[in-house]
Amino acid sequence: MPATFCKKERLSSFKEIQELMKNGESFFHYPFKVVYLNVAPEQTDASEQPNSIIVSVPKRHFKRAVKRNLLKRRIRESYRLNKGLLVAPQGCKTNALFVYVSKEILEFSYIERKLKEILVKISENANATEPESIS
Repeated sequence: MPATFCKKERLSSFKEIQELMKNGESFFHYPFKVVYLNVAPEQTDASEQPNSIIVSVPKRHFKRAVKRNLLKRRIRESYRLNKGLLVAPQGCKTNALFVYVSKEILEFSYIERKLKEILVKISENANATEPESIS
């Protein structure tokens, strides 16, 4: 798996985001709140459909856009380096939302370690559940 983070891996479809927020499973793992959902893609070839993520840093905790962007870059980079840990069930893809809930700017190494734990947890839970179909 190449260590890139292309446009296809960014969840931008309003329909898919609504489905994720409505039907997704969520859990809290400091410094993140995570919402994820396994979906069966509409296309027949699921191998071309990569897992998709959204990263959110609330304006409530970080008023300056520079700080929010710094945290989003750190989260996306740690995902890009460790996205191989996120394994979706056969014929499915996983959509995930990462909301940064800490009130401090944490170091990259800490964010990366916590994101690794989250990706492993999502993979374990994802293989135990049935995928949702996009309607």
